[in-house]
Amino acid sequence: MNTKLISFFKLCVLLFSLLALSVSECSAQEETGVYNVTHFGAVGDGKTLDTPAITRAIEAASKNGGGTVFFPAGTYVTGTFELLSNVTLRLGAGSVLEGSRDTSQYKLKSYYKLRAYQSGQSGEGLRAGIIVANHAKNIAIVGHGTIQGNGMHFMDAETPHYGGDFVKSMTWQGQDFLSPKFGESDGPIKPWMPWDDRPGALIILAQSENVLIKDITVKDSPNWTVNIEDCRNVDVRGIDVLNSPLIPNNDGINIMAKDARISDCNIWTADDGIAANECDNLTVTNCVISSRSSAIRFDGGRYCTFDNLIFRNTNRGIGVYDSARYVLFSNIIMQTHQFTGDWWGKAEPIYIAVRLDQPFNGRTLIKNIRFTNITANAEDGVIIYGTRQNEIKNISFDHIRIRIKGGLNADAVGGNFDLRGLGADPALSLFKHFIPGIYSQYVDGLCINDFKLEWADSLPGYFSNGIYCEHFKNVRIDGFDGRQAQTKKSDPAVVLEHGTDVSILNCRASKGTGTFLYLKDVKDRRQFIDNDLSEARRSTVPSRPGFMVMSGNLVTHWASKSARPIRK
Repeated sequence: MNTKLISFFKLCVLLFSLLALSVSECSAQEETGVYNVTHFGAVGDGKTLDTPAITRAIEAASKNGGGTVFFPAGTYVTGTFELLSNVTLRLGAGSVLEGSRDTSQYKLKSYYKLRAYQSGQSGEGLRAGIIVANHAKNIAIVGHGTIQGNGMHFMDAETPHYGGDFVKSMTWQGQDFLSPKFGESDGPIKPWMPWDDRPGALIILAQSENVLIKDITVKDSPNWTVNIEDCRNVDVRGIDVLNSPLIPNNDGINIMAKDARISDCNIWTADDGIAANECDNLTVTNCVISSRSSAIRFDGGRYCTFDNLIFRNTNRGIGVYDSARYVLFSNIIMQTHQFTGDWWGKAEPIYIAVRLDQPFNGRTLIKNIRFTNITANAEDGVIIYGTRQNEIKNISFDHIRIRIKGGLNADAVGGNFDLRGLGADPALSLFKHFIPGIYSQYVDGLCINDFKLEWADSLPGYFSNGIYCEHFKNVRIDGFDGRQAQTKKSDPAVVLEHGTDVSILNCRASKGTGTFLYLKDVKDRRQFIDNDLSEARRSTVPSRPGFMVMSGNLVTHWASKSARPIRK
């Protein structure tokens, strides 16, 4: 062969080798810091237990200073494993991290020295779920894969769950309260095993810093879904939580954190959608939530905002419990619905309540809460429930639109105040009560500004006044447009009893109003200005309400024989 031709071929081989080496080195560079779980023995066939392989991959990444543990397409059956500092779990498209159906694969939370929440039928239980992190930094769970909890496997779909935390005789329905004759398809249902043996929260990230959860789907959790506790600098973004609407305790996101953000999430679950507890500087934005408890449950914290949210087919819209300071809820559209099952809540769009068993400790527990631009299609009214020992202070409603109707399950559960979970004796935790559009007691500083209230036709008899305030200080109603629920009865549109410091301005009595305003034992009646009461059959009781300043009011010329404040 020609020497030049041989030299040419050798040169080509050399160039090809160098190119292959370059490509190989480039590939190796791209894979640096990426730990594919299949390289550590994970099978991903939906049958093999892959927990040991996943653990090896995480430990290898941690040992080398951190990296990404990658799950390619496949179904990886697993029990509990620990996420370590500087490690990202990336779930590739088509990957499923599936919780084992063997409860022995879920470790006790005590193994990881995690917080022990209440166990039993109202608590989260003793076990962990799939992913646990404790005292970790710079951790993330991202990707377009799915975490599947197999929640329904641990439940008995044929056995309803009843908490036993109320007395039927105290309710509007008496012994018919939650009677099976009204149906039981709304759940909740019981586990077929002891409550504490259920797998716990699918994801528990505790006492950690710089936490990211992004883009994943989490579905069918047997318990809490994402539990973030005592963490700092948290970002939960763009995740879908798709849980069974029948399983109790399967909250979407539970969070106890400082400097946290939850945004662009889609949460469909049975228990609370987002439950925030002792949070500082939390923002929640651009989420859609459906829940058979509270769409938003706020159990303590300060300087938090909830904005641009949609609640669909949810039991209780916004629930503020126990303690809260400087919290803003804004730009929210909601639809609330009463369910037949033993769920806490009765379709209240907004619910604020202090603990009933807590003595006064010298400071206000709930204060400076603002609601603005809220639109609700509801089956119950707003409740603000302070006590003599623990007043609620400085609550404002701005630009609120509520339409109230009687739901399909009104006969089963309606006409009651539901104060369960607040430390009351069972006989006092759920009881018969008339239902106004807004009810408040023991509030110091209630401002209602631009509130439009509409009532549907053919309402249940327990619906009553438009606004009812008792045992209050400093109430200002500016721009209320509405009436009482029952046009053929004499309930006033606005009832104020046992309080001091009232101003009513720029209000309008809707067509069908009986008496617009009823006053009893109210001192310091300040302003009654620019109110259009021409559609009311009677303007006020007493007829001379005794405000310090009265001007610009368009009052009725109708006559009325009587007016009564409420129907108990």
